[in-house]
Amino acid sequence: MTTSTLPASTRQRYANALAVPNFRTYFVSAAISQCAGWLLRTTQAWLVLDLTGSPAALGVVTFAQALPVTILTLFAGVLIDRTQARRLMVSVQVIFCIQSAVMALLIFSNVIQYWHVIALAAFLGLAAAVDFPTRSAVVSELVEPRLVGNGVALNSALNSAARIIGPGVGGVMIAVWGSGVCFAIVAVAYVVATVGLLMLREDQFFPKRVAERVAIFRQLAEGLRYSFSTRTLSANMLLAAFYGTFAYNWAMVLPLLARFALNSGAEGFGALNMAMGVGSTIGAFALATRLKASMRLLLISAAIFATAMLILAHAPNMPIALAMLVGTGILSVSFNATNNTLLQIEAQEELRGRVLALYMFLMVGSTPLGSAVTGFVANTFDIRLALQLNATICIIGLVVTLFFLRRPRPRRPMASEPER
Repeated sequence: MTTSTLPASTRQRYANALAVPNFRTYFVSAAISQCAGWLLRTTQAWLVLDLTGSPAALGVVTFAQALPVTILTLFAGVLIDRTQARRLMVSVQVIFCIQSAVMALLIFSNVIQYWHVIALAAFLGLAAAVDFPTRSAVVSELVEPRLVGNGVALNSALNSAARIIGPGVGGVMIAVWGSGVCFAIVAVAYVVATVGLLMLREDQFFPKRVAERVAIFRQLAEGLRYSFSTRTLSANMLLAAFYGTFAYNWAMVLPLLARFALNSGAEGFGALNMAMGVGSTIGAFALATRLKASMRLLLISAAIFATAMLILAHAPNMPIALAMLVGTGILSVSFNATNNTLLQIEAQEELRGRVLALYMFLMVGSTPLGSAVTGFVANTFDIRLALQLNATICIIGLVVTLFFLRRPRPRRPMASEPER
């Protein structure tokens, strides 16, 4: 009967990747790490506003953290194609732990200054340059090919749930205990996450074709050429460039929206993050039930995502802003997870790390430009106008991508193709 088999099928789709022991262990470790990461971002953003009260100052910190990602992410892709992802992730967790512990000590010692936050944000960015593409690429090492899409969606769901827990709890913790306690908890959480990664069974990793160890710049160039070798890959990268730059600056947009547009405090900031996290979680789990991501879904998500940003920019009060952020969260994760899945399916195995690194470079490494523009416009005019500008640029990027996809392809028959 249809009514009895459909729920079972849906449950099976959710459970597929989690039935793999190594993925399950990774999932728990990543849950702790992702919650810690969002708590860190929330606390760091609010600390900057407490120290300076300036949107531009927050933009500088965001720029400092994203700049190493911009410079190093592409090289991280070469490392991923050369080695096992787990070793890279363990190193990254250790760096995250050190950064959080130092920040906590500076706050507890009452010597914290704005330049400390800038320097430690840049240090964090060094590790993030490796962390972002590695977490995407590791899915293909933990599960068989048919489960990659499910694993990517569950990874996105995890990040979305962490967006709820980290900032939601963080807003309350900042108000009650202060930033120092938050950073200390983050440091401990990263220790636990590292232990989880060390528990992964190497003999249960799915083998991958390792790239040759040739000159790193040669491998980098090879990955860049390949990433634009097909119309699908090129369209994915084009969308990532526009949306990564102007649609994923939420770490900067939300605190400014809370403080300067909605006249709210740390609790309101946490509520905004939580609302977007709720939407992201709904979107990720809905995507996990789909058997196949598609370019059509990606384009639809991109169009409605940019429209939702425009509407959010005009939200007159907190309840409407919260409702809009739930919808924005659904569309945000749908866009990101669909694009990520399409790339993992399309890319050749020995080049996957470099393809995903370029994607992360465009999605995360482009943040300095977007942050600089957003901070300047918010500081000169207001955050609402900045958000409207970001959404408009994303719509322009979508139109450019649609034009590119619909452009007639030059006919180049292969030598083996029979005459028609």
